[in-house]
Amino acid sequence: MAIGGIGPNLSALGLGGAHGTGAGGAQKTTDTGGGASGGFAQILAGLNGSSNSADDAVSKLATGQDNDLHDVMLSVESEGLAFDLAVQIRNRLVDAYSEIFRMQV
Repeated sequence: MAIGGIGPNLSALGLGGAHGTGAGGAQKTTDTGGGASGGFAQILAGLNGSSNSADDAVSKLATGQDNDLHDVMLSVESEGLAFDLAVQIRNRLVDAYSEIFRMQV
């Protein structure tokens, strides 16, 4: 059984593929509208897809359709890591908003 890299998982979250890295490793988005909220919405959509695939894998294992426990555990752990990443991005966005809100005008 071949174990793939994290590239497909990042693409599912909207963090790979059409996005590139700029100077300092920062993500450059090709999204022209919506700004940070549009990018975060894409991440949440990818997280939803990852969660659904992990749920399907667990359901298939529970009903006896899929006997490969290793693949099921990989999909569940991948979904957990994707969720943790989304939470950290949300925390950074909230911190940035709070910092902007505290600025003196």
